Amino acid sequence: MLNEGIAEILLTREQILGRVEALGRKISEDYQGKDLMVVGILKGSFVFLADLIRCITIPLTVDFVAISSYGSS
Repeated sequence: MLNEGIAEILLTREQILGRVEALGRKISEDYQGKDLMVVGILKGSFVFLADLIRCITIPLTVDFVAISSYGSS
């Protein structure tokens, strides 16, 4: 057992970081010369979004939205 409650690690930290960096490069290329706003859904996206925007090399703005789930609807 790796950690309590974790039976198996599917992707290493390095693999995840490599993919986030590649995604940041691709976003930077695709949105070069355009206005870029990155929107995250609170609270779950905060850490991922922070890592991602560090990998984006063009100017951007960041915003968050909060959503709630009401029962089973």
